[in-house]
Amino acid sequence: MRAGYRFIKKIIMMEKYSEQEEDKKFRQMLASTKIDAPENLKHRIMQQIETEKALAPQSVEPKKEPGNMLREMGAIFGTMYAVLAAMVAGVYFLVGKEFLLSAQFLGSVILVASIFSLLWLISRLDSHLREKKRTR
Repeated sequence: MRAGYRFIKKIIMMEKYSEQEEDKKFRQMLASTKIDAPENLKHRIMQQIETEKALAPQSVEPKKEPGNMLREMGAIFGTMYAVLAAMVAGVYFLVGKEFLLSAQFLGSVILVASIFSLLWLISRLDSHLREKKRTR
């Protein structure tokens, strides 16, 4: 039984040796057909890459305007307070002090404030949508 095992082991070893020899011959054949690259190939490839980088458009991130929201808010609400001041002055000089505390006048003040707040909301929404569209 031991002799049979040795015989099989010897056959397997011979097959491995044969495969290794075939691989060795195959590598030698491939090595003989190998074409050597010119000396300056690496330099030319690197130069091509640098040229492509230089010609490619540079992606510059647009800077956000940090004071844009405050500027819009100041303009809209500044105008609102100017309109309210004009309303108060006009009512005070034309009708009198009593009308300033009436429900009708307070309703008109709330209406003006609501309209300007809605205008500010629309301008913020518009700015947000423009920013979103620009980043795409």
